[in-house]
Amino acid sequence: MVLRGLPDPGSMLRPDETAEMWGRARTAMVGIVVMTSVLIFIRAEFAGLVAPLLLNGWLAFMTTSVLLLSGSLAAFAVPRWRAARSARFWVRMTQLVTILFCGGIAASVWILLPAAGEPLRMLMIYLYFWFIAMVMMANGNSMSMVGCFALLVSLSAFVISYDMPYAMPLAGFLTMAGIALIAIRRLIWRTADEASAARQMSERAAEALERALAILRAERDAKTRFIASASHDLQQPIQAASLFFDTALNTPDPVARDSAAAGARSAFTSIQALIESMLDHLRLDAGAIRAKPVEIALDDVVAATALDHDAAAQAAGTRIVTVTSRIAATADPHLLRRALGNLVANAVRHAHGTRVLIGARLTAGGAMLWVIDDGRGISGVDIGTLFDDFAQGSDHGAENRGGFGLGLSSARRLAELQGGALDLDRRWTGGSAFFIGLPAARRTAKVETIHATPPADQRHSCEAA
Repeated sequence: MVLRGLPDPGSMLRPDETAEMWGRARTAMVGIVVMTSVLIFIRAEFAGLVAPLLLNGWLAFMTTSVLLLSGSLAAFAVPRWRAARSARFWVRMTQLVTILFCGGIAASVWILLPAAGEPLRMLMIYLYFWFIAMVMMANGNSMSMVGCFALLVSLSAFVISYDMPYAMPLAGFLTMAGIALIAIRRLIWRTADEASAARQMSERAAEALERALAILRAERDAKTRFIASASHDLQQPIQAASLFFDTALNTPDPVARDSAAAGARSAFTSIQALIESMLDHLRLDAGAIRAKPVEIALDDVVAATALDHDAAAQAAGTRIVTVTSRIAATADPHLLRRALGNLVANAVRHAHGTRVLIGARLTAGGAMLWVIDDGRGISGVDIGTLFDDFAQGSDHGAENRGGFGLGLSSARRLAELQGGALDLDRRWTGGSAFFIGLPAARRTAKVETIHATPPADQRHSCEAA
């Protein structure tokens, strides 16, 4: 019956159970040392009083129980054993051996006390009572309490049946003292359980506080980086605009004045783009942007985005190529145009290629917008942080990065707001390929089956255009 209740040896103890058992094991080991001394005392005192076969049989049983209990508890002295899968099995074995040990103690009342004189009997009663108190305080298991209760009943019955002096008062005292010990035991273990629960709650609260502080530190660091990046990246175009204005005001040459005016306009365009990027980031952080998905023709978004960035592409010596389609998707047209624009601007500014291709294709999972360039691609060391806030490529060298490092992170968050996804196709070679995945609209005329990566004919279009 008892062994049937033993758990699967493969079930590991929880950390709180391990700590509790280690605390109990240390206390129990002290009791075992004392109990071993008591067994030696009994062997010496009762050797000529109790029949050798009966005394030696009982001592052998008790010694075996002490050794088993010591071995079970010793397992918890080694951290590696405490964390082993068999630890829970040995916990149950410890409880079982404790019950057998209490049974042996209860039987000893009728084995040892009948042959003892009055002084030795009183000493043994004191030792029995000490044993009951030790077990009740050191073990919160209900089965061990049953063993102690059996010892109390056995001791009281012996006192009455052998007509010891003051037998009835002594039996009454033992009974009341046992009841008091049971009440104290419940109070102690309830307090211990509450303290353990409070400690666990405190640990969970400390972990939650540490996570909250980590988030606050990350937000603080992000704001610090944002301010530093803004002050650095806005400074250059503002200084450039100031120099162009000075040139336009002070030069008598009309050609130089027109050139300076064009440079000032370009500088202000860069400032406007930086401010828009900054505002997008702040709105996304504040959760102030709400998507309004509708069914839209992706060709319209592709054409408008290409037109937005055509002047910047020509200035960078890059040609924007679009691939027409009849694909419709469910998206917010304004947010999608901004996300796609971030990808195109990133390719024009940083890829150092000759062509940027923009197009849409259908997959079994929905519509996909692709932005593919034939530039230098993405460095392997940058892929892990590519979509982090303020992330800027490690292979820029000393050149001007021309932004806060928010374009890709903002583009991904804008895509996700619409129920889409944005990522880099890491298998693409000879440049970089970014895609925005969106739910396809019902009014799409024809579904084309393509692979997850842009097909070869799309790449050839970019190269041949």
